[in-house]
Amino acid sequence: MAYSRIVNVEYRSEKDMEIFLSNWKDWMQTHMPDAISRTMVKTGPSSSLLMAVYTSSEVAENARQVVEVFFDENRDYILDVIAFHGEVIKFE
Repeated sequence: MAYSRIVNVEYRSEKDMEIFLSNWKDWMQTHMPDAISRTMVKTGPSSSLLMAVYTSSEVAENARQVVEVFFDENRDYILDVIAFHGEVIKFE
């Protein structure tokens, strides 16, 4: 069953957001597991929301573990992180 991770990040400043997202763009392409879909939305001048849908909860858990490395390396740019996860609801 498809499984999603949703991560809301509040950055310390607009400049910190620019640096973080530039680092993310380069890093995620080689480190993150494949996703069914991955969408990032700028929700404010210094905040973003990333929603990724994976093929299973196991792949999503792997993605969480991998992204923790990136977040630890870029912690200086982050003010707060709120993460959600769960099975994707399909309406037939």
